[in-house]
Amino acid sequence: MCCKCCGVTQQKVWVFGSGTIFAVSGILLIACWPGFIDTQIMKALPLTPTSKTFEKWEELPIPVYVYMYLWNWTNAADVQAYGVKPSFEQLGPYVYREERKKMDLEWHDNGTVTFNPRRTWFWEEELSGGKQSDLITAPHLPSLAASNQMRNSNSFLKLMFNQALNANGGNLFVTHTAVEWLFDSFYDEFLHYAMTLNNPLAPAIETDHFAWFLNRNGSKDFEGPFTVHTGVGDIKEMGEIKFWKGQNHTGWYEGECGRLNGSTTDLFVPDEPKEKALTIFIPDTCRIINLEFTGESETIQGIEGWKYEITPSTFDNGQVNANMRCWCPVEKQLNDECPASGATDLGPCAEGVPMYLSADHFMYADESYGNTINGYQPDNYEKNNFYMIMERKMGVPLKVNANVMITLYIESDNIIE
Repeated sequence: MCCKCCGVTQQKVWVFGSGTIFAVSGILLIACWPGFIDTQIMKALPLTPTSKTFEKWEELPIPVYVYMYLWNWTNAADVQAYGVKPSFEQLGPYVYREERKKMDLEWHDNGTVTFNPRRTWFWEEELSGGKQSDLITAPHLPSLAASNQMRNSNSFLKLMFNQALNANGGNLFVTHTAVEWLFDSFYDEFLHYAMTLNNPLAPAIETDHFAWFLNRNGSKDFEGPFTVHTGVGDIKEMGEIKFWKGQNHTGWYEGECGRLNGSTTDLFVPDEPKEKALTIFIPDTCRIINLEFTGESETIQGIEGWKYEITPSTFDNGQVNANMRCWCPVEKQLNDECPASGATDLGPCAEGVPMYLSADHFMYADESYGNTINGYQPDNYEKNNFYMIMERKMGVPLKVNANVMITLYIESDNIIE
């Protein structure tokens, strides 16, 4: 505009008109800019080989520290000899730094990607509350597993089994170092004996060594493969599990309880309502776990997140919430032998081993669990809770406190010593 060519009135019209245009533009910019930014962010989030999300997803850029606790059976000999109440002492934590990387990536045209997760653990001496050389007395899992398989057999077979068990390394309990229990393993005479039997009715025994994480450190083949949605084409599917080991159902629990869904904890759907529960699947737990919205928020390094946690019905078997009955194995439902509320029977995915998953220290569990032992503290909510602090706009976990406890069920038998 050439103002010297205009009159005063015209100049005022141009000035006020231009000011109005700029003011309206500014208001529109303020109103529309956040939405524009959100749109651009959502476009950038989907997982592709060239996206910024990819490099942080493929190999987690921050360390994850795993705190492992082991329960030392302090009166195991007296329990076996006199039938006294078992007492346990929690030792640890034994802290390991976990590094994660996705291996063998295969991209699919339907917006999914398949990968094998590799986890590698490194001992962290300074963070640990115990030594790897600590001696831990614990139940002899191979003996318990075999005895559980034979429990309902006729007396003659149980007598034969009892003789074989006692003559070939069977024990109610054994003592080994913490690192042997966790990663390094120990030679087991009974496992070696079981390997030579070639019993078609028993699960195949592939090794005569035992550790909770045997052959898992640095392995890319133990957990996977997973197929998850990348968010390409539908951002509301991002991170959702589509298949695990080629299946969309575990087969361990009936109906919805066995259906695979939710996240592997590496990717979450962004921009979800904060009230919506988080669903995660961890192969070690053999099941999905729902974390419910608490209404509480927490600010971490200037970022506000919302808290999601387990509830009294998380490890229920139908007693608290009828919809949770499918976590009770079908054969136990038929015989009305479902476990009391508070622990999931892992037998279906542990080849019949009498193993259970619960909240730490039996938090929220029926009193019948803790009444059989000494040493647990179920009322320490802050320490025992399983929770996650999540920023929902981007779908980013800010803090994870994933506490679970694995226990073994020991049942006396008048023939199996």
